[in-house]
Order: sequence, then structure tokens, then C-alpha cells
Amino acid sequence: MARRAGGTATTSTLARVNQTAIIEALRASGPLSRQQLGAMTGLAPATINRLTATLVDEGLVVAAGQEPSRGGRPSVLLRYAGSSRLVAAIQLRADVVTGILVDFDGTIVFRRTIELGPRATKEAPEDERLADQQAQLDRVFGLFDELISTAESLGTPCLAAGIAVPGVVEQPDGVVGTMPEFGWTGVPFGTLLRERTTVPIVVENDANALAFGELHAGTGKGLSSLVAIFLENGLGAGIITNGELYRGARAEAGEIGYLLMERSSLERSYDEHGDLEDRIGSLALTRRARERGMALPPSGTITAEDVFELARTGDPDAREMADEILDMVAIAVAALVIVLDPELVVFGSSFAGDEATVIPEIEQRLRGRIIRVPRVAAATHRDDGVLLGIAELAAAEVNGFAYIDF
Repeated sequence: MARRAGGTATTSTLARVNQTAIIEALRASGPLSRQQLGAMTGLAPATINRLTATLVDEGLVVAAGQEPSRGGRPSVLLRYAGSSRLVAAIQLRADVVTGILVDFDGTIVFRRTIELGPRATKEAPEDERLADQQAQLDRVFGLFDELISTAESLGTPCLAAGIAVPGVVEQPDGVVGTMPEFGWTGVPFGTLLRERTTVPIVVENDANALAFGELHAGTGKGLSSLVAIFLENGLGAGIITNGELYRGARAEAGEIGYLLMERSSLERSYDEHGDLEDRIGSLALTRRARERGMALPPSGTITAEDVFELARTGDPDAREMADEILDMVAIAVAALVIVLDPELVVFGSSFAGDEATVIPEIEQRLRGRIIRVPRVAAATHRDDGVLLGIAELAAAEVNGFAYIDF
């Protein structure tokens, strides 16, 4: 049998890997001389000199004084300059849009959240729905413009911007497929945002952004595979394999809301919502809560997080619904684990705040029913996991590798 050729790293790839090693050494140890960097990374002096010169030109590394003289010429100390570079990140949710400016040291220097307000119903005339969509898009774009202008006013212009959305994103154009929460289909976010700025733009699914952030700066740091489950109004999974974000042939990998849960699932077809999402998504939970006479939050929509909160207060209907949610999620996780065999399963949003109770219950449901239960954990940054993940993706777009350290 012919031997399969192994993958080889290009010169540019190797340079990025070595630059990453230098950055991580400076992050971990503070200012270092080139000689000290060589000792820590194992890189040759010529390589250290070449790569640090590039990093200095890019503004990622700056001089930080000199080592005390020991009789010879003192060595120049270098330090990482992450605070001098900003990335803008936006997360689009069902009712609000949040934007942040974050530097490459992981410090959020600016935050703004804007209410999207009520939207036209499906029954409204088309011109009314289109006008409503444009009004809400204008709010999103207004926040984007504010982030860019704020960065300039701070004296640290944005190097890149990213937006995380609850839908399938066609790469590289950034066209977002159906977003049931908004009633939008085919919104060209990438094109529309690039018309407003010259900085690189990244548009990504929210679960994918969460997975990428957890891999590079969260509980999955140092791993090569993980799955991030993101349950909010809808349900999705971000998949990391071999250290890379896996999107699938049509960017639809991880759309676990479409998993079929039982034989009766084959008796109907699904458009905007798949079978699993039609059981535990916010629209389904709201419908069932109304049927049971449960009190709804002021928004009129109940999410899994709301159900878990009510269950903790002793509400019997909420406890029953919470058990059903956990059963469905455990079945979905079991399917993902058997197919992908990840090292870690991360839960974001609705699960992260209930780590002490929810995650053990999911593990219990999996134990003895699949070959091996991987490590299961809550997302490192409960409220900002998606935002920091899309910021990490935007930073990687600029530099070819991730720099942000949260």
C-alpha cells in the first residue's frame, strides 16, 4: 500500500507558530531579552532576531528598557504590547445587540448594549416587515459605527471587527441564512459592514465563536478537540477538531437543533426550526409554559435559563420542563460525542450559570450510555463567551494567529 504523504508546514505557517511562542513567552514572563526568549522558546538567535523585528514593526512588541549591565553591552528588553491594539466585537441576540472593544491583553475597554425593540409579526404586510428589519439593522450598524469611532477617540483604532449571529454563515462573504428569532433570511452582514469601514470583518455563527474562544482562551486551551453547546433562544454547537473550527461543507455543521429525537420526528417536516429546537427552543418552551399556566417574564418569551431559575424556586411545572430539557440535551450530546469523540464538551449561556447542578445531571444521564463521557464544563466567560470568541476570531483574521489573552 502506498504511504500517505504527511502534511508539511509552510514557511509562513512556521513563522506564525514561532511568533506565537514568542508572544506567549512574553505574556507569561513579562519583559525579556532576545537571548532569554531564545532560551525559553528553543529558537535560534537568527530566528529570534528576525521574528521579533517583525513583531516590533507590527506594534505587538515594544522595547522595555535594558537589562542591568554585567560588563558587556546591555541587552534590550522586549515586552508584549497588547493594550495598544483593539478589536471590536458584536453579538446579535433575539432582543438586544451588544458591542465591546477589547485589547489584545483581554481587557474590555468599552461596552454598549442596545435594545432592538419589538418587531413586526409574520402576519404584518411585507412593506412593514421590511421597514422593521431595516430599522433593526440600522441599530446594529449604529452600534458598529460607535465602536469604530470610540476606538479612534481612544487613540487606538480598531484593527478588526467581528459579529456573532444566531444563524448559519456562508463564508467568506458573511451572508447569514435564516434567523427565525428575527424573521430574517440571507442578510449580507459581511458586505454591509465592509461598506462602512476598511478594517477586516469577520461574521460567524455564535456557537462557533464560543467554541473558538474556549479553545484559545478558555477551558479548552491546549486541547485539539471540543464541542461548545450554546442554548439561548435557539440551539447550536460549535465544533473544534484537530485544533481548527469545523464548519462543514455548507457551514451547517453543529446545527443540532435539527437533530431528530424519535420515530415520530419523521412524521412531519421542519423549516425554520428543527425537531430538537422545536422541543427546547424558546418558542417551544414559551408555548408549553402558556399551556401549563406558568408566569412568563416581561419579554413574553421564556428560555431554558428562565426554566432552570423557576425550577430552583420549587415550581413543579418548571422542574418537569427542566428535566425534559436536560434529557433532550443529553441525547444530543451523546450523539455528538459518539460521532466526534471530543476531549471536552462546553456549555454556554443557559447552562453556564447552573454549573453546580445542571452539568452533573447531564453527566449522570450520559454515564453508562455511551462508551466514554468526556470532560464536561461551563464556558469560562458566561456572559461574554461569544463576544470574546468573535473578538479572538477577528484578531486571528488580522494576524494569522490568535493573540488575545483573557
